[in-house]
Amino acid sequence: MRAIPITAAVATIVVAAVAQTPQAPAPAPTPTTRGGPASTALNYVPGVGDLMNLLVQPRHAKLGLALEAGNWDLAAYMHKELTQAFNTVATVQPKYMKVTVAEAIQSMTGDAMRGLDDAIRARDPKRAAAAYSDLTDGCNSCHTALDHAFVVIKMPEASSFPDQEFKTP
Repeated sequence: MRAIPITAAVATIVVAAVAQTPQAPAPAPTPTTRGGPASTALNYVPGVGDLMNLLVQPRHAKLGLALEAGNWDLAAYMHKELTQAFNTVATVQPKYMKVTVAEAIQSMTGDAMRGLDDAIRARDPKRAAAAYSDLTDGCNSCHTALDHAFVVIKMPEASSFPDQEFKTP
């Protein structure tokens, strides 16, 4: 019966001793390379495709879903987010296949994004649908110009965001 309290006391002393023992610093993680020596897990720079999938495509889809639901406040927010996503892509990857990314984005989507902004501000569903279609066409034109015509963007048919409501609250 006395073994339990003694065991507990010994365990407490061992834990306290270990806690006070200086520990050697943990070794730095070994960088893993992906795509060559300039790209490591510690200083990874996402490529244009990564940025498009992570930043642009979800915002494009959410913008389309917000427009379809007539949620003008969400559409305005997603338009701003999409603009920022395009800017981030151009900042992180200023050149792609000898093309200046900011210029390509502007030439392929600039007019449509301005038209979409105007339509959202006017809360005009017809103009917004046309501008969104123009934007989507601009994305696909850019893909075609960069020999990626097999990457086809379209108006979402269903939400892939089951945890977000697109209808106006």
